[in-house]
Amino acid sequence: MPDTPISPPVHPGADVSTPGAAPALATWPPQDPPSSPGRGRGRTRDVLVGALAGGLVGALAAGGLMLTLDDSGTTTRVVSPGALPVVSRPSSTVEGGTDIASIIAKAEPAIVAITTDGGPGSGNGGAGTGVVITSDGFVVTNNHVVEGASTIEVAFTNGEVEAASIVGRDASADLAVLKVARTGLPAVELGDSDAVQVGDEVVAIGNALALEGGLSVTRGIISGTNRTVDTNVGSILVGMLQTDAAINPGNSGGPLLDAQGRVIGINTAIANPASAQNVGFAIPISKASPIIEDLRLGRKGAFLGVSTETVTPASAREAGLSVSTGAYVASVTSGSPASDAGIRVGDVIVSIAGTAIATTADVQTAVREHRPDETIKVIVDRKGERVTIDATLTTRPDAG
Repeated sequence: MPDTPISPPVHPGADVSTPGAAPALATWPPQDPPSSPGRGRGRTRDVLVGALAGGLVGALAAGGLMLTLDDSGTTTRVVSPGALPVVSRPSSTVEGGTDIASIIAKAEPAIVAITTDGGPGSGNGGAGTGVVITSDGFVVTNNHVVEGASTIEVAFTNGEVEAASIVGRDASADLAVLKVARTGLPAVELGDSDAVQVGDEVVAIGNALALEGGLSVTRGIISGTNRTVDTNVGSILVGMLQTDAAINPGNSGGPLLDAQGRVIGINTAIANPASAQNVGFAIPISKASPIIEDLRLGRKGAFLGVSTETVTPASAREAGLSVSTGAYVASVTSGSPASDAGIRVGDVIVSIAGTAIATTADVQTAVREHRPDETIKVIVDRKGERVTIDATLTTRPDAG
């Protein structure tokens, strides 16, 4: 990865097609990095932690070992407030569809507690949650729940425990698919996260704090949609659902359910309780589903190989860019499709395969819509000149 300093003061962020391309914003264990300014609507710059309960002796009493996803210290933020998303209908409420007990009865049999040995970074175990998506034993969870694990076990609500293996994982999307040798399992019903709006009531179920006695249930509303969340591995999670339903260590990989008990999100991160309260994030199921299907079938995601930063009108003026929106190329991975095609540091990506690019998140979305070995047209602004570049995508190097 190029180590040339980035001169344009554009938005912090990483091109999602390049895991690890941008400097990490935090380390594990958490340290105290200097403050860093952040700008831009929709991007969360507070401390985010993966909702993963740790297996260290004594960690549970302290609230669980939490995998840091983004720690930018005592950040200052300049945020354009904007308007709330359009609310086009009355909020979906639990009372309007069913009650909590009915939601639990419908979903709980397909929810499993996950324990691992040799989990992320510690050499010790961890605990998370998963959801059964097919009757023949495929289970979805977060990548950070199982990454680095030497053994994985899933416990069903009837008390039975099975060993699980990793079928596939995508670190940039924080998703993983597991397989257990069981058939005839109850599976969750998937909802439509694209139809969700702010104010809709939701229920979260998971292995919170790995407490004895079964899964935990919390209730809240959708607090925001289409959030973009930085992670400490050089990638970003885009289009996330924000909820005030309590999500705690151990909830990682568990479902966020709508008022009808359908899965609309996979719980993945929470804001550090020291800096925020009741701010949790879930991967929308409509965005997750195609990735999950690829992982289940052994298909690998596409890779372009650039690290980008979102351009705004203000940063464009300050940096002397010719365009006011787009994705500024901060680095290009050596030997990647982008490098081979001639994309350069300093280019501003404005279109990928005919889709307009306004933010770093748009780059991730556009690349994910294509397969390895596909050739796509990337249009960049290069010092005021529009250049069309053909890039042939390869397989993501972080695909598990």
